[in-house]
Amino acid sequence: MSNILVVNSTRAETRVALIEDGILSEIYMERRRDRGVAGNIYKGRVLRVLPGMQAAFIDVAQEKAGFLHVSDFYNFQKDINHLEGDGETLPPPSRGKISRKINISDCMKEGEEILVQVAKEPMGTKGARLTGHISLPGRYVVFMPTVSHIGISRRIGSERERKRLRRVVEENRPPGTGFIVRTVSEDISDEKILRDMELLVKLWTDMLDRFNEVKSPYLLNEEPDLLLRAARDLFTTDIEELIVDDKQAYKRVSEFTSHYMPGFSDNISLYSATEPIFDAYGIEVEIERALAREVPLESGGSLVFDKTEALTAVDVNTGKFVGSSSDLEETILRTNLEAAEEVVYQLRLRNIGGIIIIDFIDMEDARNRERVYRTLEAALKKDRVTTNALAISDFGLVEMTRKRVRESLVQYMCDPCPHCDGRGQVKTRETVAAEIVREIRRQAPLMAGKTIYVDAQPEVISYLLNVERGTIDELEKVFDRKINLRGQRGKHVEYFALSDSRS
Repeated sequence: MSNILVVNSTRAETRVALIEDGILSEIYMERRRDRGVAGNIYKGRVLRVLPGMQAAFIDVAQEKAGFLHVSDFYNFQKDINHLEGDGETLPPPSRGKISRKINISDCMKEGEEILVQVAKEPMGTKGARLTGHISLPGRYVVFMPTVSHIGISRRIGSERERKRLRRVVEENRPPGTGFIVRTVSEDISDEKILRDMELLVKLWTDMLDRFNEVKSPYLLNEEPDLLLRAARDLFTTDIEELIVDDKQAYKRVSEFTSHYMPGFSDNISLYSATEPIFDAYGIEVEIERALAREVPLESGGSLVFDKTEALTAVDVNTGKFVGSSSDLEETILRTNLEAAEEVVYQLRLRNIGGIIIIDFIDMEDARNRERVYRTLEAALKKDRVTTNALAISDFGLVEMTRKRVRESLVQYMCDPCPHCDGRGQVKTRETVAAEIVREIRRQAPLMAGKTIYVDAQPEVISYLLNVERGTIDELEKVFDRKINLRGQRGKHVEYFALSDSRS
């Protein structure tokens, strides 16, 4: 089946879906009012230097200050001061990241202006993760002005082609700089690759010139919006078609491809049917499925996703799948094999990053554990994001990491539940009733009126009037006061309030 990119664009939001072999593999979303900042390059100002953390907080004109670790620091001022003439000459930068042994206080001072790039989006209460080592992505190559290195995409399998691409870059890169050759460069002419390299080097030298002309914090270079990033990064030779449902978006992406990647212009089409495009391709259903805590497996088993502050836990359950009663190990193996592929699919679709623990069903045979791990490894090779997984332990656990550069699908689309404050649970009416009784004992001696008014959710009041009627009568005798229980519709089950007045 075909691989396609499906774009749903509206005035408020752009959504891009990558469909591989007829199955939704990745989903990207961006709202116009809160565009992502990953990849943006700023002239920032140092707000605080924290020697104990070997880090600094940098003002980059965002709601929260960015975080820069000493290992990501780079002194651009040295390069800027040595630019020659009109800025066309690119000075040789350092060969890599600064030593971790160097103290952050020796690198920068509060109030100093530095050039940084956003490496990771702000997430939750944390500001953006910053780096001083800039990378400028083009269509065919990624320019790294601070690192002397040439990398070739691992997806380019031909050794002859890899040597050609390396030669082209090596012969034309500025001294001391680096490039990564992208997968889409395979079989692309030398001229197109050189043009891409020249554009990125010119962009870099222009930024260095502007650095001295503007006051911090200042946005020196902004990443394109999601529509153009998708065309640049995802619209590769193995994508047969890019389908857009908005005329304005279609015009923009067509102009972009005509200029930067003319060989792909004929593969862009405008969707014109009346049915919403994400409904037509079954994408909306998959998005809703990706927000669920539990994901059913075809065999009858299931995956359960639980997010904590530090990690994501994925539990594999057999569920209804019992297999052959004579071979429990075979039943468990089949469930785990299916789960291994589905877990990776869900990690990509949900964009889950950080530490991930997968709890497979225990297998006694070491060969079966190895088979499940190999299946997991093979599935991870399709993931564009960097991952690292350890072998299955004797307890059936896989520890893995997945690079996190933006919010997960759940974080992007959902807020913590206002009823449970994100706990995923609420107190029972019995628990709340017991809390009310304890609060009456605390507050009654301090109240002046002859009646204590208790407001709570109707189900809690009903429980007090029926199950705990004897307790209420006892409290009225002990404190010589009437207790008036009043149900408040629309209130949270954990809500209650005590007063000695009718209001």
